[in-house]
Amino acid sequence: MTPQTLDDLGLPGAVYLWSLLHAQQHRLALAPTADLAVEALQVLAAHQVLVLSAPGPQPGFYVTPIEGIGWRWIWSPYPPEGALPALEDYLASVPREELVLELGVALWQRLVRDEAQAFYAQQLARCQFDAHWQQDIAFAQRLSGLSLSASQWRYCAWAAVRQGATLACQGSMASPLVREGMYQELLRRAAALACGRYGRCGFTPSPPYPPTALAQGLACQWFELGQAYWTDLPSTVALQDAGRRSASCR
Repeated sequence: MTPQTLDDLGLPGAVYLWSLLHAQQHRLALAPTADLAVEALQVLAAHQVLVLSAPGPQPGFYVTPIEGIGWRWIWSPYPPEGALPALEDYLASVPREELVLELGVALWQRLVRDEAQAFYAQQLARCQFDAHWQQDIAFAQRLSGLSLSASQWRYCAWAAVRQGATLACQGSMASPLVREGMYQELLRRAAALACGRYGRCGFTPSPPYPPTALAQGLACQWFELGQAYWTDLPSTVALQDAGRRSASCR
């Protein structure tokens, strides 16, 4: 059934929709990875807010500025040009109750994972390694079961690619062995950080404003996380602290 109000759409859908419209307005990537961008749009399509196009240019469809995903608005209760202010008012009015905090933590955890994958992909490209190796950091995150911040995972990604570059410079090592060396470095650095070695070592962007619309939706529109988006572990406590900071600024 098509939702008739933003309450009917629900909080995750509202965050996804705000992120989509914000991306279109400011020429941003919708999410850190293309997979997450597609998932967000598929949720909106399932709610009958929009329809997705087949690959290639389609008449009457918008295209996400960076990922190039085609979509067309079909949600009759709201015109697309007036939806963004309504979404901002809705997200600001939602009480920070337990379920809301749990939804926020779940999205933050997913973004931490995808921020690390996106950064690893950038580092691989800089050193001209196979882009397919990007998936290794997702395996490291899932199979290790370690909880690290986005900043810490970015540090692990940098260290692993640096290790790969060192191994590759030896000249005689085959690509599969270089890749395995990088994967083991990911695991080693993550384990060290998880048990407190290297202090609070991490790679935090400057400025710390998240570069993608979905991350901005969480960290700047729904909760005012600021630099904590990168440096803190996703938790309800961190989101409650962000809520208190936001309330004190109003």
